[in-house]
Amino acid sequence: MPAKHPEIIAELIKAQADKLRPFSLSSFFSDKPLKEVFQKIDRTMQFFSVYVFMERLEEDLWEDDRYMDKEEVHLCSRVEEEARKYWWERNREHLKLIDERVESLKNDPEYRDMKEGDLRDKVIEDLNQEVYPIAIELVKEEYQEFYEDEWEEYWKKEDPFKNRIEYRYHRRYEMPSPFDYWDSRNAWQQYYFGRDQTGLFYYEQGGSGSSGQRYNHGFYGHLFALLNSEALVPTYFFTYDSHNHFVFNRKEDNLWLNFFDLVGNFRIEREGSERILKDVKRIERRRSLIESW
Repeated sequence: MPAKHPEIIAELIKAQADKLRPFSLSSFFSDKPLKEVFQKIDRTMQFFSVYVFMERLEEDLWEDDRYMDKEEVHLCSRVEEEARKYWWERNREHLKLIDERVESLKNDPEYRDMKEGDLRDKVIEDLNQEVYPIAIELVKEEYQEFYEDEWEEYWKKEDPFKNRIEYRYHRRYEMPSPFDYWDSRNAWQQYYFGRDQTGLFYYEQGGSGSSGQRYNHGFYGHLFALLNSEALVPTYFFTYDSHNHFVFNRKEDNLWLNFFDLVGNFRIEREGSERILKDVKRIERRRSLIESW
């Protein structure tokens, strides 16, 4: 049976929107100094961190719409795609040719009443068609390399001139607020919280999925390490499991951090970082979510 959420986490989850606010103490763009923020931050706040690890969804649930959203995406043919790539790699030449041909066709009686946007689309399509012989040879080379002696069989079966349909799967993330925004590029995310004397919760979210997330993880990870050196900052471990359940694993009385991406986007000298993080426990392996070290 899943473990009951600790009291402060239960209160956090129940908090209404007006009781949840971003810390906004620094950002990737403002880069407000760590030392300055640490000196001024309200020490009467109750600080804690939450680490969430995402397990891979069970294979037999990928087609289950309770767990996944399935998106049908319509794509151009392989030959058309290769023709477009040909021009992407010759961007300046491509733009020049488009402008020249649009100008030359504007006064053509056949196209005089055509909107300029539609005329540009026609010119782009014509240019793609002109490089089809090159695109066909490039696609053919791929088939020959991948399928070897059977390439002609697959050429006929797959028909590289035919528009394609691709299905993309997007996992459902149904964690409670404020954990409900999950960047699918992350296998884990770490949250930094503070609750003030009036009951307001402040938080930021760190991870590896974007420059901003990496900065937040570095800045707030180091800030909370400094706070932890004055008064222990507890860490709560959760798993978003293989069946999309948000599961509490355990609480540690002091700060634990995933050391991945703690420096980089958040710029700090190595010696200074090591000094600040010296008493922080390191999250290194999957088993650390459930087992004590």
